[in-house]
Amino acid sequence: MLASDASSDGREIGGTDAGLFLQVVEFALLGLFHLNRLLSVLLTPEMMKALFMSAGYITYYAFPPMRRRLDGKIRAAMPEAGGARDISRIGRRACCALLMPALELTMMHRHGEDYMRGLRVEGMEHLEGADAAGKGVILVAVHQGANATRIAVMSRLDKAYTPIFLHPGESPVENYYSTLALYGQELGCDRECPVFWTGQDTVRRVREHLERGKRVGIDIDVPGRCRVDFFGRTASLADGIARFALDTGAAIVPFQLLQGRRALEHVLSFRPPIAAASSGDREADIRSIMGEVAATAEDMVRDAPGQWMSWFGIPGLWGQTCDSGRGG
Repeated sequence: MLASDASSDGREIGGTDAGLFLQVVEFALLGLFHLNRLLSVLLTPEMMKALFMSAGYITYYAFPPMRRRLDGKIRAAMPEAGGARDISRIGRRACCALLMPALELTMMHRHGEDYMRGLRVEGMEHLEGADAAGKGVILVAVHQGANATRIAVMSRLDKAYTPIFLHPGESPVENYYSTLALYGQELGCDRECPVFWTGQDTVRRVREHLERGKRVGIDIDVPGRCRVDFFGRTASLADGIARFALDTGAAIVPFQLLQGRRALEHVLSFRPPIAAASSGDREADIRSIMGEVAATAEDMVRDAPGQWMSWFGIPGLWGQTCDSGRGG
C-alpha cells in the first residue's frame, strides 16, 4: 500500500496537476527500482543506502512547495520535535523513506542471510502469547521503516502472515505497486495464502483465516470511515482491525520493522496486544478499539518519525474529510 499512500497527496503538493505528478512519481520509482537492482551487483549495501539517501535529500530540496507543506505537517503533528533544523531533518528522512522500499527489497534479495543476521528482534513473547491463544492474530503496523520486507522477514522467522493489500488496479501507480508486490512475494510469504487483495471477497476470507488460528497483517494508516484522534487531530481510518477482532476474538498485536544506522541493520519489535473486549455495543467497541489502535500507531511513528511514509498521505489527518467505507 506504500505507493498509494505516498502518492495520494499528489494534488496537494505544490498545487501541481495530480495526474502528471503521479506519472512522474511512478516513472521515477520504477526507474529507481530497476536501476538499483543493477547497481546492487556493483556496489556494497552501504554505498547503495548512501545513494538512496542522497536521492531522498535531493527530492526534499528540489520541490520547495512540497518541502514547506511537509515541514508544516510535521510541525503541527509533533510540536515537541524541535526547531526548524529538527523538522527539516525529519522531512529529509521522510523523503528518503519513500524510496527505501525498492532498496530494502533488493538488499533482501541479494544479501538475505546478512540481512537476517543484522536483525534484532524484541518482544517476540507478545506474538507467541497471542498465537498460543489459538484465535488468530491481527498484526498491525504503519507504513514505516523497512515495511516492504516485513512479510519476508516474518516468513524467514517462521512467523508468516497474510497481508491485506490494496488491489493494484486501485492504485494510482499500478505498475510500480504490482512490481514490488510480486518481487516481495518471491522473497518470502505465507505460501498457503500469500495475500488478501481488497475487493475480492476480502472480509469473508480474512474471517475464515483468523478462525483457523492464522495471522493476517493490516496497516493502520489507511483511510476509512472511523474517526479517531491522531496526533491531536481527527483522522478517518479504516476500522477493519476492530471489526475482525470483535468477530473472531483474534488478538491485535502491533509490530514494526525499523531501519538501523547501517544498511543491513534492522530492529523488529512487537508490542503487547491491544485489548478488544466486547461490551455489547458494537459501534462503541469499534470506536474504542480504533482509538487504542490510533494511539499505538502514533507511538510507533514517534519512535522513528523520519521513517514514516504517510506524512505525504492520510486523508483526514490534516482536516480533509474521508469516508471511503473500507473496512480493512
